[in-house]
Amino acid sequence: MIGIKELFGKRIKELRKEKNLTQEQLAEMINIDPRNIIKIENAQTFPRIQTLEKIVEVLEVNISDIFRMEHLNNKTFLMNKIINKLDNDEELLRLVYKMLF
Repeated sequence: MIGIKELFGKRIKELRKEKNLTQEQLAEMINIDPRNIIKIENAQTFPRIQTLEKIVEVLEVNISDIFRMEHLNNKTFLMNKIINKLDNDEELLRLVYKMLF
């Protein structure tokens, strides 16, 4: 079972990537060490409230958007994310092909 910290970390990573930000760029924008972003995204830690407020501001989302996961129930959304990822990563495409066939 996936825990709250893991879901939270994955969501932060997803929102960060939607803004085309690296972990280093996000860390710089909220004035924290890049290792902290890595730890948050890898579910090793949860940010302090002040840091969370800065993340929300930089990613231009509502705090509730970080904790919502309804988009994961949208089949079209998921398929488009998978297709986009496979279009941009030939090695991953080969790996998925091997897994399926």
